[in-house]
Amino acid sequence: MNKNIFLIPASVSDSAIRSISVSAITGYQKYLSPHKGFACAHRVLYGSESCSQYIKQVIAKEGLKTALVKSRLRFQSCKQAHLILRSQAEETEESQQEKKQQPTIPKSSCQDSLVADLGTACAQISCEGCVSSSCSGLDFGVLDCGVLDCGILDCASCGW
Repeated sequence: MNKNIFLIPASVSDSAIRSISVSAITGYQKYLSPHKGFACAHRVLYGSESCSQYIKQVIAKEGLKTALVKSRLRFQSCKQAHLILRSQAEETEESQQEKKQQPTIPKSSCQDSLVADLGTACAQISCEGCVSSSCSGLDFGVLDCGVLDCGILDCASCGW
């Protein structure tokens, strides 16, 4: 019996393997990948195609053997992209935690001085509630604290 009858030409078998491999990756992309809960780190970091899409294209153009070699390099690059993204996320999280831990000064607390913008007139109001003009030629003597929103200021000690 001739054993050569069952041999398939290399080009036909290579074409079949490529087709099956591409179909398998397409099925993964369509049915599994959307439900796994994360995206390809290489695609996210570099804005390029996902690893599965890259390998699918290599298989289709260059064959399975070449795709196996290139996939190992791509997965190493994807791992590095994952580490970079994780490091960036940790830095962002630390920065946000530091901002939360910094004491915030309530708006109602009195600092060294407050600057009030009274339309075109401006005045520097100190914590004691006294007024000194920071604009030359303005007279604040006619102002009444009952008209102004003195809020945190002790207007009673003010000679307005």
